[in-house]
This record gives sequence, structure tokens and C-alpha cells, in this order.
Amino acid sequence: MKIAVDLDATITAYPGVFEVLTAAMAKAGCRVYVVTDRIPGSEEQVIRMLEELRISYHDLKITRDKKQFILEEGIDVLFDDTDEYFVELPEHVAVFKVREHYNFDFKQSKWLYTEKTGRKV
Repeated sequence: MKIAVDLDATITAYPGVFEVLTAAMAKAGCRVYVVTDRIPGSEEQVIRMLEELRISYHDLKITRDKKQFILEEGIDVLFDDTDEYFVELPEHVAVFKVREHYNFDFKQSKWLYTEKTGRKV
């Protein structure tokens, strides 16, 4: 199984969770990808951050087009916080959306509209 995990506002929002989760997935034989929409050429900075957060992974991909990468690599599961990266993925890709202050109203316990997609989530 191939697992993709976003970095910013996903791993960085819950680093302890993803430390344990990525280690367990890798140990279980899953291929773990960190897929992030960072500036191309920032790989070394991202690698250092992942080391500091103790994230287990096999591959790092910096890309603006996460959908294309997920489809090309045959990713089975995606953890991400931003709708635009997963709303058009086929249903065979399991998506786990991470709650953040901009996509979830914690006081009212409900998902919010997103400006990027203009869709209710």
C-alpha cells in the first residue's frame, strides 16, 4: 500500500500523531511518501524538518500538482488539509482530511467553506 502525507498543516499540525503513524505504516510494509506544495529546491530544508519531527518516509515529493503525482504513483491513501488537492481524486483513493482553524470551526463543530475551491466541505 502507498501512503501520501502532506507536510504543512498536516504533519506539522499533529507531529506526534504522524511520527507514530508513519513509523507504523512503514513497519507494516507500506511505502510512505511526504508530498508537499513547497518551493522547488527546498528539499534539504524539508528533509531536516522531517528528521526533527521524526517522520518515517521513503520518498519526498515537492509538487504543486499533488493530484497528478498521486495518480501517477498509484497512491492508495492521502492525508491532507486542503480540499483542492483531493476533491477530484477517484474514489479508490482514501482521503483523510486534517482539521485546521481555516477549514473547521471548532466552536461550532462543523466544516467550513474553502476559498480555494468555493465548495462547501
